[in-house]
Amino acid sequence: MTFSLKKNKYVKYTTIILSTAVLFALVSYLSLYITEFKNDSIWTFLGSSDNRFHMMRIEGLYYSLLRHQYFPFINMSFLDGFGYISSIFYSDFLIYPVAIMRVMGYTASQAIIRYYLLLNFLTFVVSFLCYYKIQKKYWNSLVFSFIYTLSNYRLHDLLFRHDLGEVGAFLFLPIAVLGIYEIFYGNRKNWLYLTFGMTAIIYSHAISPILTAILIIAVGLLQIGELKEHPKRLLSLLWATISSGFLSIAYFLPMIEQMKHTTFVLTESKGILPAGALNFSDAFTYSLNNVITDPSIGLIMLLTSIIVLISYKKIQNRAVKHFAIIGVVMFICSSKVFPWFILNTTMLKSIQYPWRFYMISTILLAVFVAYDPLKFINTRALKIVFISFTFLLTLSSIYRLASSSQSYVPYATYNQPSPYSIGAGHEYLPINTDFDKLQTASHKPKIITGKANISNFKQYGTRLSFDFKNAKNTKVNLPIIGYYGFQSKQSVGKVSKLTMDKSHNNLAQVTINGKGKVVVDYFETTIQKFARRTSFLSLLIIIASLIVKQLDLKLIKSFKKENI
Repeated sequence: MTFSLKKNKYVKYTTIILSTAVLFALVSYLSLYITEFKNDSIWTFLGSSDNRFHMMRIEGLYYSLLRHQYFPFINMSFLDGFGYISSIFYSDFLIYPVAIMRVMGYTASQAIIRYYLLLNFLTFVVSFLCYYKIQKKYWNSLVFSFIYTLSNYRLHDLLFRHDLGEVGAFLFLPIAVLGIYEIFYGNRKNWLYLTFGMTAIIYSHAISPILTAILIIAVGLLQIGELKEHPKRLLSLLWATISSGFLSIAYFLPMIEQMKHTTFVLTESKGILPAGALNFSDAFTYSLNNVITDPSIGLIMLLTSIIVLISYKKIQNRAVKHFAIIGVVMFICSSKVFPWFILNTTMLKSIQYPWRFYMISTILLAVFVAYDPLKFINTRALKIVFISFTFLLTLSSIYRLASSSQSYVPYATYNQPSPYSIGAGHEYLPINTDFDKLQTASHKPKIITGKANISNFKQYGTRLSFDFKNAKNTKVNLPIIGYYGFQSKQSVGKVSKLTMDKSHNNLAQVTINGKGKVVVDYFETTIQKFARRTSFLSLLIIIASLIVKQLDLKLIKSFKKENI
């Protein structure tokens, strides 16, 4: 009898898991069908856009993998081989799956639409599991996963902007928020959720960690009384911060090293926070109309914000109350209502567009909706109706996006690379680099001063070489940007160290004499080696400690059983 009950329970759970997975897969596909699969075309903008930038990042990683360079620092597909140091400032972590699809033989369009499908499915799964970890209610978790994954701002990122970095941050944000909840409201010993969530966000998108850090500060301020009463929660936050810091050293140290040796457009650019903020009336209207052609939190989240403002005193759960209030405040303050000019000269200028806070507002308000503290959808039937309504709203928004303009690009056209789509701000170019001149520059070595006979020029990724003779103090510029890390140490003959020629568009330069062969390649620096190994070792230590902890728990349980 006992065996039969266990078997029936196993069958029930298996059926629920499989049916939920099928539901997530089906909705993931349907939400992409109109813009990514229909008519063998992708709805997107070509030219200098987020889409083209991220596709070139993928192409660069793809070709690096073909060359057996598994962790490249310079993306040589950009700028027709002049190279762009995007991989240091914008981690490739998130694009490895789609680059591997390219290695497997998929075209760029085939790979990206399959990757979008995977991201949708994983976001459904991760958000569902993270919410279920707290409340242990299937239907509430399902509501959360739907309104989060199909939220307007996420779809704006995915289908309109094609911002792979921020879409990736959406995947890991529920893990980070789960960690924030555990540290400040729940079991503080579960701080590793914040460690892994925050680290994954850091490696996905450079700006989203700043938004998450602001969320942590906001929650901490609201929980100041709890922190005074239980200061060990701060200790857990400290452990999470230190652990995430060690795991992220492989990202931060190489970036800091480059910024120490080179002044980039990134650091010298002016802030655009006041200009980038929306008028509140526009933010309200976009959300009310539930559009994804403009940044918005969508109709459901807008109505939720209004409900929170009216009835926040009735919310009993402290965490839900705090999350809801922060979500509404961030939505309001992301507009021109907030004096963004105050922060326009600080490090927060890197946020660029205050509406990026919609990502945080979305997940916090989604928690409120799923928890349902006011009992609006307190039955299974109402939750099913609500989920269906959410999905129909999504289809409506996507249809209106697809009908808004003629931006369908055939797969064959989409597959064509755009090597000069390096982002509108050209952030990772050295300061004073003339982008227009790079586009017209000849891709071969050029003698700047002196004379020499140059022949047999070759380039294979980051490796360049040419033969020379009859040279006398001849300065030669190579057709690559002279980023720190490029070296000429494998050259034969009298060849100087490689430098950046700031008077000639920041190209790499060597001085040659006599006869020999110039060989230039990018070599991993000492700091890059240290950073990568430190982060990897930190990951191994954390994994090992988790395994040991699980073994200890099993031994303790076994010991208790033996002594009963």
